[in-house]
Parts: sequence; C-alpha cells; structure tokens
Amino acid sequence: MGSLVFTFSSLILTGMVGLTTSQAGIVAMLYAAANVAGAIVGGKAADFYGRKRVYLGFTVITCIIWYVASFFCTTIWIVPLTIVAMFFGSGCYPIVSAMIADSAKGEKSAECFSLLYLCHNLGFAVGPALGGALLANHLPWVYRIQCGMFLLGAVILFSCTEEVYKVPTKEERLAAKRAKDADRFSQDEPESELHVGTLQMLLRTKILLIFIVTLAIATTVYAAIAFILPLQFKDAFGLGAGGTYAGRIWTVNALMVVFGTPIIMKYTKTHHQFNCMAFGCLLYCIGFGAYGYIKALPLYFVSVVIWSIGEILISTGAGVFIAQHSPASHVARFQSQYDMARSVGRGVGPLIFGALLTTLNYRQVWTINAVTCIIMAVYCWFIYKGEMKKKARGEAI
Repeated sequence: MGSLVFTFSSLILTGMVGLTTSQAGIVAMLYAAANVAGAIVGGKAADFYGRKRVYLGFTVITCIIWYVASFFCTTIWIVPLTIVAMFFGSGCYPIVSAMIADSAKGEKSAECFSLLYLCHNLGFAVGPALGGALLANHLPWVYRIQCGMFLLGAVILFSCTEEVYKVPTKEERLAAKRAKDADRFSQDEPESELHVGTLQMLLRTKILLIFIVTLAIATTVYAAIAFILPLQFKDAFGLGAGGTYAGRIWTVNALMVVFGTPIIMKYTKTHHQFNCMAFGCLLYCIGFGAYGYIKALPLYFVSVVIWSIGEILISTGAGVFIAQHSPASHVARFQSQYDMARSVGRGVGPLIFGALLTTLNYRQVWTINAVTCIIMAVYCWFIYKGEMKKKARGEAI
C-alpha cells in the first residue's frame, strides 16, 4: 500500500490542486525523479552502513512527511512534501530486495522474489480500492493510511528478520584492496569492490545494463494506466465515480497478480528474462491498445487481465535476474537499479502522456502506446535470441 498516493496523483493534482494535465505530467516526473534519487541513495547507504539501520532511518522520515502532507493535500504545498516523502520512501524498497538477495540463494531466490512481488500486489489489491473510495471526500486519510502502512512495514521487518549482511570495516576494506590483484575481478572479495561506482560496475555486465534500460522503457508505457486511465474515467463518470473505478482497476490487477503469479512463475523460472519480457510487451500492446476503442465498463476490466499477465511475465523474474548478475559488494545498489528503472518510467511516462493529451484524444494516445509496446516486444525477442546464440557458443550471458 506504499504506492497509494502515486496511484491517484493525476486525479489529486488535476481534480484537487487544480493543475492542468501537462502540469500534472511535469509534477509526476518530479515525483519519479525523487523515487530514482531515493532508490540510488538508499541502495548505496545500505551497502555501506547496513540494511536495517538505513531502512529504519528512511522509514521514520517518510512517516513524518506523509503525516504532515495530510494537512496540505489540496494545496500546492503537497507537491514538495510528496517529493521529499517519495525520496525517502523509495529508498526502502531496494533495501528489502537486498535483504532477500543476502538471505536466499539458488532456487529459493526466485521463490522469495516472487513472494515479494505478491506481497507488493496484495497492497495494490487493498490500497487503491480504499484510496478511490476516500479520494473525493476524505483525501487527508489517504496520506495518513500511507503513513501507517510504512510504519507497520517497519515494525514487521524489525521484529521478524535478522541482519545477514555484514558491513566490512575500514581495516577489512583496506586489507582486501592491498591483497587484490589490480587486474582481477572476483566476487569472492566483495569488500575490494565496495567503492567501485554503480555505473562502472554495470558497464562490466552489459546484459544487465540493457535489461535496466529495457525495463525503464516498459515501465514508461505501463505508466499510462496510472496517468491516463484515471483521467479517462473522470471525464466519463465524474471525479467520485472515476476515482472509484480507477481504484478497482488496480484491485483487479492485484488479484490477478496474486492468483496468476504461482502459475506463470513456472514459465518464468525456466525461460530467459528477455523471452518473458517479449511476451509481456506483446500482452501490453493488446491490453493497453484496447483502452482506446472499448466503451463498455466491463471490457475495461477484461483488458486488466490481459496486461496483468504481461506484467507478471516482466516483473516476476526481474529481481532474480538482477541478483544473478550482481557482485556481492553491489547487491543493494544493483537492486536499486530495478526501482530506479521503474521510477524513470513512471516519471517520463506522465510527462509524455500529459503533453500528448494536450493535442490528441485518448484513443490516439493509447494507439501510440500500443505501437510502442509491439516494438518493445520485437526488440526483447531479438535480444533473447542473441543471448541464446551466445549460450550455444559457450559464451557468458
């Protein structure tokens, strides 16, 4: 339920604060930029200072800001407050992923990351439905509930988990650096690589860098659901009913993920990540494109089933794929790239869609989105085939 506010940001900014769609797109980009920065800072801090300590600090600040924001939620002051809250809130997500990567190895890694994905969507099953019902008449409680959910998550994490990751001391890092051969990269000496930059390390693992960029683009087209669809519902049914229907979209999506993931995971566990992404983008094309042409309300929810399967295919193996290509010294920072890629997409998407909606209608924008998805599907398929050829030749992939 930590994404409760972001889910309705376009409705809050246009219907409550009074911004235009293009202005709301710019603000959504700023929100996403805060998510990117927070994920990067949180991931790096967790690698240097420990997981639970950093998580506690970020969560306390997040809860304070969300509570204060509840008193300013219909004014322009909500924008800077939300930016700060999202910065610290997003810093918590890569820390949880890193703790899973620290503790779960082998096949358990895929199962644990899938469970994390399921828990995330359980929040989406309840949060948006509740937020949609409160949006029109009880908006401050949307922010207070989000504050409470972050606090509850911190209590559960601290009472039910142990710190597995051991932060290397300064002496240990210096000793490892002296012992390390200048031209040798080894995951058996993680301390020696602790100070290597994230981008520099990503460049050593090009397939992971390609994956991060691809994921950012896929999230950009996915962002249309959170930005365009609530506006489309508001124009068709009014603010109150539109918010309710938008919340139900996310509830159906979350329930589909909860019940569909165990089935689809059998496919994602045995197929390359780019193979899954190719099929996922194809389903995005069908599900998103339909929103430009359907009119009956039940058909909107049929489309949810289609693009939700695509989401599962893309998302289920993402954390595992990153963990498999992460050196031990950069686990949290590499996991933060997953959150960073999604935040970039969530920021760029509203900016693009807000600009497009100033000159195009909903059908035209959804069509552009669908065409982008089919191009992404073809691109991911070619990446997958190229990686399989490398594997056949015995090269590293």
